[in-house]
Amino acid sequence: LFPYTTLFRSCAVQKLVGCFLILLATTGAGWMYGKELRNYLEELSHFRRIIEQIKGELLYAGLPLSEIFYNIASREKEPYENWLMDLAFQCQGTQEKRFADLWTDTIEKDLPELKWRGKMNPLICEPGELLEIGDREGVVRLLEYHLKRLDVEIEKRTAETSEKKKLGSWLGAAGGIFLVILLL
Repeated sequence: LFPYTTLFRSCAVQKLVGCFLILLATTGAGWMYGKELRNYLEELSHFRRIIEQIKGELLYAGLPLSEIFYNIASREKEPYENWLMDLAFQCQGTQEKRFADLWTDTIEKDLPELKWRGKMNPLICEPGELLEIGDREGVVRLLEYHLKRLDVEIEKRTAETSEKKKLGSWLGAAGGIFLVILLL
């Protein structure tokens, strides 16, 4: 009779530990989803600040795009510094590609953080097309409009982030409880 109760207790302890680990893992997955949302929002806000700097340099300095990118890159940290340096270098070379294509290609290569669930936001690729226009004043006005659209996107994502973070945590915990009940 004694070995049977020890075996039963051992099995019950294993189930209890397994239940705890399942709850921990699913709640952690929900927490990671919220953290991923928050990181994407921070990257989008940083990208917006860079577009603001490009607009300012175009408006006040009147430099060529490659020099503007070098100037901004000198004030930025990784990975944005690499992206801007790469973009400046490719702007100086022969233009085998459209500038919009260079913009998108360098973003995809140097800034994978700006992809959300494997997709690139069109608002991130659009400034490349706007900067192709030759008229500086027109580009500045279009960039101002684009910055307003980015602000709306950031506000929308901020509102969604708090809701989705809570939802992700609760769904993770609920999924864990469901698995625990299923396995018991």
